[in-house]
Amino acid sequence: MEENSRLLNKIVDEGEVESDRSIAKIMVLAASGVVFSFFFGYFLRAFVLDSSNWQSLLFLFLAAAGFMMLYLLDVFFIKAFWIVNLIIFSETLAFLAPFYDKISTTLMVVVLVSFLILISGNYLGRQELENMLKIKFWRVSKKVIPKAVFALALFTGAVYVGVSGVEQKGFFISESTFEKIISPITKLEIIQGFVPGFDLSLPTGQLIRNLAAGQLEGNQQFKLLSKTAQSQLIEESAKELENKISDFTGSPLDPKAKVSDVLYEIMMKKFGNLPANIKFIAPMIVAALIFLTIVGLSLPIRLVVSVLAFLIYEICFALGFSTIMMEGRSREIIVLR
Repeated sequence: MEENSRLLNKIVDEGEVESDRSIAKIMVLAASGVVFSFFFGYFLRAFVLDSSNWQSLLFLFLAAAGFMMLYLLDVFFIKAFWIVNLIIFSETLAFLAPFYDKISTTLMVVVLVSFLILISGNYLGRQELENMLKIKFWRVSKKVIPKAVFALALFTGAVYVGVSGVEQKGFFISESTFEKIISPITKLEIIQGFVPGFDLSLPTGQLIRNLAAGQLEGNQQFKLLSKTAQSQLIEESAKELENKISDFTGSPLDPKAKVSDVLYEIMMKKFGNLPANIKFIAPMIVAALIFLTIVGLSLPIRLVVSVLAFLIYEICFALGFSTIMMEGRSREIIVLR
């Protein structure tokens, strides 16, 4: 019978298969997982506090991917459940370490829930392995990775609310984050169709004048007027539009301020006028949206992480870091007599 050159197949007792024989290699896996977990928390904090730093977002994704790869590989390489639990506990503490000055009861509860979710994911992966006669990497990853995504999404949503400065600013979203979110939206074709030339970087007065001019230029009678009369009518329309906006916001507009700054100020004022119970749940709604967005991307995340983890999995066999053994075991069956 031909043997795969990268595998060393042996028939051993179940007790030997289910024991961890290389403590040094387990420590390497554990230390690597803790390092990736720490950097996930570190870059998450950096991005939440400065959403304009997209480099932090890239490193955040890489750290999350590294953690999830090792979390999946632990299912295959580590046998003792208590060792896995200890590693996962250390990794969740590493998530929390960069937020040492922001720790709250809510954040601790979320970390505990994330820890339990990660344990359940590892348990499901181990159960799947035990039900296989031949190891099927992709079936196990399908059980394990979604739990890791779920736990990281939950932690990310909680951190955003707890660390982004909600308490200090009195608002649940920072100004830089607001601009980063709304800027791509204003460039959408549907928005530009309703409000041509809408640009957050313009001074508010200039944007209002552009909007007024855009409304009037579609009027045939406006085109018959002289340039001076057209300019005067645009100024009057702009002033009227500015007054309507001021009435809505309850305060005069600063025509020299950037549009994004004015919109943010309007949102803050409207938020400040909301009832206390609505203000209380608003950050939770934002956290839920972040959570649902990440969970909604779980399929592509799982595919990317699984492919990368599989490459590491194969490299481990090629380098002799791990091997496959055939387990000789008996099992109970039921037959009719």
